[in-house]
Amino acid sequence: MPSSRTALRQLLLGALGIGLWLAVWEWSTTTGPLSGTAGLPTASETLQSTAALAVDPAFWGTIGQTFAMMLTGLLVAAIAGISLGILMGLSNAAFAALDPSIQFLRPVPPVVLLPLVLLVVGPTTTLGVILAAFTAVWPILVQTLVGVRGVDPVALETVRAMRLPWHMRQTSVILPSALPNIATGIRIAASSALMLAIGVGLLAGAPGLGRSILTAQQSGDGTMVFAIIIWSGLLGLATNALLTTGERRLTRNHGPREEVTP
Repeated sequence: MPSSRTALRQLLLGALGIGLWLAVWEWSTTTGPLSGTAGLPTASETLQSTAALAVDPAFWGTIGQTFAMMLTGLLVAAIAGISLGILMGLSNAAFAALDPSIQFLRPVPPVVLLPLVLLVVGPTTTLGVILAAFTAVWPILVQTLVGVRGVDPVALETVRAMRLPWHMRQTSVILPSALPNIATGIRIAASSALMLAIGVGLLAGAPGLGRSILTAQQSGDGTMVFAIIIWSGLLGLATNALLTTGERRLTRNHGPREEVTP
């Protein structure tokens, strides 16, 4: 099948690209211009440490802490973003009242809020949850708003004429129509939430992969720093692939969606 061949070709080219990068890394840190650089491990040393982490139960516990912060923050963001997106999409008055505040808060980098939230809750999992939710809510809200605004007006007028209860209008017309955009928003938000869940450990010492990177850096273990970074990237790829697959299955019977960059 052509699609299978294309997927295999892309997989092989991707593997070739990674192999080339690893070869350049190994050469530059062994006999190349970066050989002997303090704190910079070779590719082979880093891959050995990366493989060793795979069988370390404590490391998987650290991954669990990071994902717990990410998923909790994503859940909070999804509840808030979908609710506000539907409200603003259906009510011009709500949109006029809430949009100025949202436009003021959206450009604020989560790291700016870090000192304040750290002062209140300390370097805890709550810190990661709050900042993950803050950064994840915007793409979900924007995509939900776009999806609700894109609902067929004829369908809305039909259910209003039928005098269906409010909750039935949401579940039978609005949510199914906006589902492709909502799924896209959640996929985008998940990557941002994962980055923040790792970042708060690195910047503020919250539990998880970020704290492990910080600890390895403070102890001068450059090999472990690179190994954990590789694991962070692999987890990000796996999360995005899983959500992309789920998004395709959820939206298989829907038309093309409009994806908006928040």
